Amino acid sequence: MTREAFAPFGVLIDSRGSVEIDLCEGRPSLTGATAEPRPLRFDFMARHRRTMQVFSPLASSKSIIAVAPPCDGDAPDIESVRAFLVNGRFPYAYHKGTWHTPPFPVGEWASYLVVDRSGTLDDDWELVDMRAVRQVSFEIEL
Repeated sequence: MTREAFAPFGVLIDSRGSVEIDLCEGRPSLTGATAEPRPLRFDFMARHRRTMQVFSPLASSKSIIAVAPPCDGDAPDIESVRAFLVNGRFPYAYHKGTWHTPPFPVGEWASYLVVDRSGTLDDDWELVDMRAVRQVSFEIEL
């Protein structure tokens, strides 16, 4: 995962800078989460149209994320879906509307902090079943 490769989906907050988080004039929320190992397959992707999200790995938690750029439609284009290896050292922020999966841990687990707008999962969360809409499931190969 590099700044340049991740740019269509968000910002890698590495040693070269910071990012202003657009929370749609809402109050920030900080959530801690730990992802358990699971198969590197997915059918569902989610997005938040009105707010950015920042994921900050903890304890050098390496993971894989799958993303697709923001779009006007109800589901991302199959050809636009990309997977990234998150090295666990740098936070990353999704642009508003970026389609994404939860992190897939590379090791036994992956812990991270999520910064977004309070209430985002209640009123700004779209989930799409890619099997139903695009007749496709994804499998990530290492």
